[in-house]
Amino acid sequence: MSGVSSENAVSGSEMVWRERVAWAYLAHVARGQGALVHLAVSLSGVEAAAEAVRHREVSEDLLRATARSWEYSGAEADLETAATLGARLVTPADAEWPQRLRMAGWLEGSTPVALWVRGQGVLPGADSAAVAFTGTRVSTAYGDHVASEFAGDLAMRGVSVLSGSGFGIEGAVLRAALGVGGGPVAVMPCGLDRAYPSGHARLLERVAEQGVVLSEYSFGAEPRRERFNGSGVLLAALSDAVVVPEAGARGRALSVAREAHRLGRAVYAIPGPVTSAASAGCHALIYEGIGRIAQSPANIEVTQIKS
Repeated sequence: MSGVSSENAVSGSEMVWRERVAWAYLAHVARGQGALVHLAVSLSGVEAAAEAVRHREVSEDLLRATARSWEYSGAEADLETAATLGARLVTPADAEWPQRLRMAGWLEGSTPVALWVRGQGVLPGADSAAVAFTGTRVSTAYGDHVASEFAGDLAMRGVSVLSGSGFGIEGAVLRAALGVGGGPVAVMPCGLDRAYPSGHARLLERVAEQGVVLSEYSFGAEPRRERFNGSGVLLAALSDAVVVPEAGARGRALSVAREAHRLGRAVYAIPGPVTSAASAGCHALIYEGIGRIAQSPANIEVTQIKS
């Protein structure tokens, strides 16, 4: 009996490993096309879906989506790297998969296939509110102050605080949430084996100790323009609301806010001096009717987005 149980345990472990390898493969070759992948997996299972992609026996849409990378052979190495870094792959088959990513409205966009996650914390669940912050990398003392005040207050109230990992507003948000004992979520525009920016390496280590650092990009992926855009979309999708403490007239912060608005998330913009170029983006969002004015953390009303 013990021998049979041992064989079954090994067989079960091998099955789980093959499934994780299949998910890691699909996460790399079909990044951003989760709606197509999730449909294929629901019809035939993850291993069969991965094999179908490898043999080019999939729909025209999925053929096009995987045309550049279907020959990828690094999925097992990705999982081994994750284990070395204390990271994990979270898939739609896992209980930890964010319910906010299951929404029909989100599936119309570039939903992730899976997420690489590192940290002692948990991803925002359906039972907790989640607020994302974004803003300029060249923030002023005023912008850092209000970003810290809002993020710290929300974290103390038990709200999940999310942000990118950049300099300026995003760094201020992460430090404020950590400072009050919160477990912030940092969304990265690159693989988790890289610190972006390098000057935030220690900050990201602290985030992983108390919260979560995540990315939809495989290990080795460098921060590029299109990946900044992708991580911004993911940041908006993982939240119930987005707060913009300070933003210039152009840049990623406005893109994140507008994507959040498209997804039906509440958007808040904190006004600044009309003479400040660093607040021009916030004023534009308010003028366009996208951003609600937020003068204090008490103004942030979070209606949880659930599937």
